[in-house]
Amino acid sequence: MQQPPEPVRRVEMTISTRTLLRLLLVGTGFIVLALLLWQVRVILELVLIACFLALALNPLVSVLERRIGNRRGIASVIVVLGVLLLFLLFLAALLTPLYEELRSFATRAPGLIDELRNWSVFKRFDDRYDLATRLEEGATQYSDRLPAQAGNLLGVATAVVTGLGKALTVLFMTLFLLLEIPRFLRTTTELLRPGAADRSLVVFDQVNGTIARWTAGVLFIATIAGTVTGVTAWFLGVPFALALALLVGVLDLIPLVGATIGSLIAVLVALSHSVTAAVVMLILAIVYQFLENHIIQPVVMRKSIDVSPFIVLVSVLIGASLLGIIGALLAIPIAGSVQVVLRQVLEARRSRVAAERELLDVGGQPSVIVEGETP
Repeated sequence: MQQPPEPVRRVEMTISTRTLLRLLLVGTGFIVLALLLWQVRVILELVLIACFLALALNPLVSVLERRIGNRRGIASVIVVLGVLLLFLLFLAALLTPLYEELRSFATRAPGLIDELRNWSVFKRFDDRYDLATRLEEGATQYSDRLPAQAGNLLGVATAVVTGLGKALTVLFMTLFLLLEIPRFLRTTTELLRPGAADRSLVVFDQVNGTIARWTAGVLFIATIAGTVTGVTAWFLGVPFALALALLVGVLDLIPLVGATIGSLIAVLVALSHSVTAAVVMLILAIVYQFLENHIIQPVVMRKSIDVSPFIVLVSVLIGASLLGIIGALLAIPIAGSVQVVLRQVLEARRSRVAAERELLDVGGQPSVIVEGETP
């Protein structure tokens, strides 16, 4: 006879009130923390920029510190003041001629339209779409509106003052971080095992070197782009060649799209001088961007930071979606730094696996190797 089936046992789980309250408190705390971070996201962006600048300037501070007798405070102040001086010189050379250039373009617009009419290609489109008349109307309206726009300069001045305030805040935070880097390293290494502390110092040196080399590399490329544009503009007689060179150099720092935006601005400024100058500037921009994308940038980036093009593209897109232009600028060195950390982790893992395989080959039993100890 078959035995009757056993009754299904019911399993009951009881969650205590204390556990439920803990879960609620942890969830509430996480939500509150996320909201607080969102409220101070602008401050966090400034802190992130300051950390990047501190790591980029730290090698220079270390060299100067050794030169003046291990006085890190003086070395940090000298480097930060040098950066501030370069920043002020850049603003003085760039912002002063901008409004004058706009007025010059508005004044020369009718003459430029007459010069365009002599081009056979433009005549074909002019006969079909009446482009010359439309351009003349737009130039006249732009010239008439320009003096009236002076009232909007207050808003521009407010934005400039706000930007300068943020820049000074970043510089001061960078100075404080430069002063605190040695203390931070000492505190971190004191809390770790000897082996882990040594590896942490190696990782920090490699990350710091990666960021410093990347910064030097992009500044070198931007200097080449600005110099080529400025020399060409000066040779063609385009006004404000220095300001144009600085603007193109700064825009060239933006990955993927910065060089294109700088080239378009250079062509438009050259157009305020003559159509011939604009055509020459356009041809030069196309040739230079080809050389930069296929020769200069790969060589410089290969020597400064070894990151695959796929990771560069993905990191730039993610950084731009999170923090805009700032995120796009910091994405590549952050990706390189993460790659350095992963490389160290994988090397430590390979060392442990190799040690276990050696024990197996000699007939021993694999043992657990404590991190930071030599097997």
